[in-house]
Amino acid sequence: MSRTIGSSLPEPLQERLRGDDLAARLGIAVVIVTTDGDGWPHPAMVSYGELVAPDARRVRLAIHRASGTADNLRRRGRITLCFVEAGMAYYVKAAVALPEEPVPGCPDLVRFEAIVEQVLADEARADSEPGAAIVDGVRFCTGRPAAAVLRDWRRVVGGLRGRV
Repeated sequence: MSRTIGSSLPEPLQERLRGDDLAARLGIAVVIVTTDGDGWPHPAMVSYGELVAPDARRVRLAIHRASGTADNLRRRGRITLCFVEAGMAYYVKAAVALPEEPVPGCPDLVRFEAIVEQVLADEARADSEPGAAIVDGVRFCTGRPAAAVLRDWRRVVGGLRGRV
């Protein structure tokens, strides 16, 4: 059952979104949800190599310039980020500041800055779900050598931080 825990990122998310330990996040997807032009939820996935939190109230995202997700962010200015991993589930609802900016050194990507409005933690209820736990999240394989992926992620994260 999810419950609101505030309007800033909890420490476990801040730690994951610093961009310092990308190798530990290799293969973990973050599901993001925007709203399309017809009002439908539009899910997509990003990696930790496309996210940075400069502080507890902001998350910067690198999104492909010509994607439906980028169009939805421009049109609606709202996003929910779903962080689901072993032992944790957080849903971050945020408003997106416009206009987006190019990600330095990454010509196909644009940077959106999401301002955290609400964070929910999803945890099993002791009274109705005893012993239930999140055992894993959405995982992926890049199909490329880890060293190459991490090199690219570091470039993107540096661009999100404002450094190339």
